[in-house]
Amino acid sequence: MATVTKESNIAAVQPEREFLHLLLLQNPNYFGTLSKSSPLINEYKPVNAIAGNTSFEQVTCAGYNPQMKTLTAIVKINQNGGYNGGPCSAGSKEYVRFYIDYERNGTWKDLGMVSFDIHDFNHSANNPLCYAVNLPFEPEVTHCCDDKPVLPVLKAILSWTIAPIANDPGFTPVWGNVLDVNIQLAPKTGWICWLKKNLADIGLVVKPEQLKQISEKLPAHPTLLDIHAEEISVGTLMSLYKKDVEEERIGFTAVAKSLVAGVPSTELTTNFKAVGLNISKVIDFVLKPKFNTTYEEVKCVGLNRDTNRLYATVLVKKPSGYAGSLCDKGSREYVGFYMDFGSGWEFMGTSSVEVHDVAVPNGGLSYHVELPVNLTPYQKLKCSETYFAKVKAILSWNMYPPDNQPNWVSPWGDWEEAWVEIRYRQGGDGPTGKKPIITSIGSIPSKKISKISGMVDKTLDIPDAGVDTYDGFSFNGVIPITGLIPDHPDSNDNSAAQVQYRIMLKRASDPDSSFAPVTNSFAVLKNVIASGVLTQSVITQTTDAAGYYHYLVDFFAPTIVTVQGDLFGVISVADSDVYEFYLETSAGYLSERCRVKVDKTAPKDVHIKVNGSENCGTLKKGMDITGTYSLADNENNCHSVSFEFITLKAGDSTTFKADGVNSSFNTHIPVPATGKTGTWSMTTNNVSKCGYNIRLYAFDKTLYCYAFISYAYSFYQQYNVDTIGFCLNEA
Repeated sequence: MATVTKESNIAAVQPEREFLHLLLLQNPNYFGTLSKSSPLINEYKPVNAIAGNTSFEQVTCAGYNPQMKTLTAIVKINQNGGYNGGPCSAGSKEYVRFYIDYERNGTWKDLGMVSFDIHDFNHSANNPLCYAVNLPFEPEVTHCCDDKPVLPVLKAILSWTIAPIANDPGFTPVWGNVLDVNIQLAPKTGWICWLKKNLADIGLVVKPEQLKQISEKLPAHPTLLDIHAEEISVGTLMSLYKKDVEEERIGFTAVAKSLVAGVPSTELTTNFKAVGLNISKVIDFVLKPKFNTTYEEVKCVGLNRDTNRLYATVLVKKPSGYAGSLCDKGSREYVGFYMDFGSGWEFMGTSSVEVHDVAVPNGGLSYHVELPVNLTPYQKLKCSETYFAKVKAILSWNMYPPDNQPNWVSPWGDWEEAWVEIRYRQGGDGPTGKKPIITSIGSIPSKKISKISGMVDKTLDIPDAGVDTYDGFSFNGVIPITGLIPDHPDSNDNSAAQVQYRIMLKRASDPDSSFAPVTNSFAVLKNVIASGVLTQSVITQTTDAAGYYHYLVDFFAPTIVTVQGDLFGVISVADSDVYEFYLETSAGYLSERCRVKVDKTAPKDVHIKVNGSENCGTLKKGMDITGTYSLADNENNCHSVSFEFITLKAGDSTTFKADGVNSSFNTHIPVPATGKTGTWSMTTNNVSKCGYNIRLYAFDKTLYCYAFISYAYSFYQQYNVDTIGFCLNEA
């Protein structure tokens, strides 16, 4: 364990790092990283070419967990200085933006950005710190298990203090780097795949177009059905793998299970002999283990310091040897986690990820394994006392690694170590850790929401490009509240042993006597890790007569329970106003009070008009089309408008203007908060004769929250819309 008490040994930093923003303000292409498509590329020339410099930070691993549906990246911090201040200062941000290429053809989709704050630490440069960040990800492209597996490329762009530009997969960071890895998406589990498989089991092969027709004709059906996967026998594996997989691998699982049971199995020996497998060779391999990374390897390990979750990235290297295809049970990559807080290795728990035989692309497939850990006993109370711990991840294929054996050598796998930062306690409740901590409101960090106005305030906490763009925004919809109760009981998934909590809510202007429990029911995805295996279930959280929900979370091994996104509950109110709320546990501990400004009305009086469209035949090719637009808002909260043209034909083009200024369709054009009446126009020289629509989107400064699946939440900018159609005739 290393403790930070001062910053006397922080190394000096070169001016290109220290004055990065000033240099870019002077010359946007100072470091030669300006995109070649930028209109400024010819005006500004590079002065000091620095691109993708990893001397201070580097994204070393990225991966995906198909069951948990989360992406992760692990960032290694290489220096003890150069991060804009120590642990009690604002420090700086490390941004990671994720992209996915489903078809592996260079077509990238922006999945979003995450970040963490980093500081100067008096920590040896020989012991770099490893931080994990993760992002929920619900794939848009999936196939049935017997179809071609979906193996996209995942891109992680790391950039220090400058957020990677959205929808720019070619973004080049000055300080940071870009990492591409291959990932595997889980197959579909919907009823259509269930139907296809079960019909095939009785000898009926249904063509894809027939399945589509069936799906269109059947009434409502369940979303998920169990496609039961069987474990493949040793004999079948011998026949399947032939000489491609070693006998030690094929027979490993059966022998390992027999040894764990402690009962010699003459039946196993007979079965091995019958299929031509040498059991002695397998037993020798199991009893005399040495790290073997032929098939899998743990590449990185790190801690998400904000959510107290350990992550290990596992690289799967071969196309076979994992006990079956995506339609079979497959096998597991177990990871046992240990931490050393200064007194030797302490066992934290074991988790795993399911793997199968798939056609592995060059570079292998990257998975991640996640383990929530209880760090409350080790967190300091002051930022000046921040300290570090070592982490060890022991990888073991298809064999549960024994607990409390930090030096155990797995026959298939290896181990990886790293240093991590243990964040000081931020709940403000001294040594107990029993007060609930609210971490986000409406998917925005709570520390970025004003305790007075209830709106997003970019001046709060440290600058965060991913949030500060919503400065001054309110909220609407079903507003999720997330957080944690650090010092919770070891309940072993037993409701009687769980702490309870309630969300107390009132209008901010009302007296405290008006506080009343929120009684909204909501769904959570419950994750239970037992014996290293994750099981998931969607359950509905409801209150008891006193307004209390059960806190399902339990970070204590052997039964570890979490809920997707650390969801506490949701707030949904009928009226626009500023609301105040806090969390209260059944033991009487209270969180801090928070506020949220709710705006229930989108922009009103939204109109778009095409001049002359009411006179048949007056709109002719070659003449500019003109019109007007207008919007207002009950709360004087207007933000912007955008125009959508439906739809230019291939090869056609037009010049579009808003209020006389060249613009483009589908871009946000700022308007005054009180609204506006304005003009627009477009050229038609190169627009085909046809009927068209123009749609006006009017946005206000409100984030509309919604559940994109029953237990996971997102938001969009609140808007209203108006559409008008017209015909363009020949001149």
